[in-house]
Amino acid sequence: MKFLSLLLVSFASFASSTVSAQNNTYDVIVAGRTIGSLKVFDNEAKNDTETHRIESDFKVLFYKGKYATKTDFVQGKLVSAVSAHHVNGDLKEKTQTKTSAKSLYEIWFSGEDAEDKPKKAFNTPINNTVTSLYYKEPINITQVYSERYGQMCKIKKLSEGNYGVDLPDGKQGIYTYKNGQCQEVKTDLAGFKLRIVLNEGKNTLK
Repeated sequence: MKFLSLLLVSFASFASSTVSAQNNTYDVIVAGRTIGSLKVFDNEAKNDTETHRIESDFKVLFYKGKYATKTDFVQGKLVSAVSAHHVNGDLKEKTQTKTSAKSLYEIWFSGEDAEDKPKKAFNTPINNTVTSLYYKEPINITQVYSERYGQMCKIKKLSEGNYGVDLPDGKQGIYTYKNGQCQEVKTDLAGFKLRIVLNEGKNTLK
């Protein structure tokens, strides 16, 4: 179960001209075996608002899970975010981030794995999130907000088209881009090499 929780970080692991008028589908691969898929929904932009959304389904041994995030922006600023992780139909953890009158944001944690996590305030402006990494290449970006952990993560360029994101659990996700579009995400979790690879054949035009 701990591995499954870590596995989902990389899912959740930037509005973009490269992800336009289509939903993009990625294969989730562990040890050369496809264990599920991740769908990045077309950016829902209207006037000064944007919505980024991803959903993933996976199956490992006897565990069947789902992971989803949704983030809403107004004039380029995050106003709300939610991430939820279910395993075998049960809510393992859920994190909600919303703008607040007392601070820039308030963050709530719920679910089986979040019983001891208190609500917290967050006073750093948020313009980019981990989910946003699937929407455009993070050029000149130094931090992204983790919708799951409720905190900022450092991001740095490793080489042309490759970026590393340092996650709060000490792991690092590697995001690879081609012509501005996310092609693959790599991470090393509990001794397993995880790859999330764009599947061009499964992408659907709207």
